[in-house]
Amino acid sequence: MIDSRAVISPQAQLAADVQVGPFTVIGADVVIGPRTWIGPHAVINGPTRIGADNKIFQFASIGDAPQDKKYNGEPTRLEIEPRHHP
Repeated sequence: MIDSRAVISPQAQLAADVQVGPFTVIGADVVIGPRTWIGPHAVINGPTRIGADNKIFQFASIGDAPQDKKYNGEPTRLEIEPRHHP
C-alpha cells in the first residue's frame, strides 16, 4: 500500500507489496524490493537500491550526498541488502 500523500517519482521502481507512509518522497533511480516498509516523512533519493524485507523508519533521509567533510561531489550510490534473520 502506498499512501496517497506520498510523492514517488515515475522513474522509481517499487515491488508490488512495498508499503509507503504519508508524506514520504521517493526520487528517481530508486529500486525498493518486496516486503519493504517505508515510514512517514522519509526521503529516499537515488541512485539507491533497497533489497527485500527492510524497514526505513519515519523521518529517515537516505541516498543523498554523504555528510562527510571529505566528500567532494564524487558520484555515490547506496545499496541496502535484505535483512537476515538469525
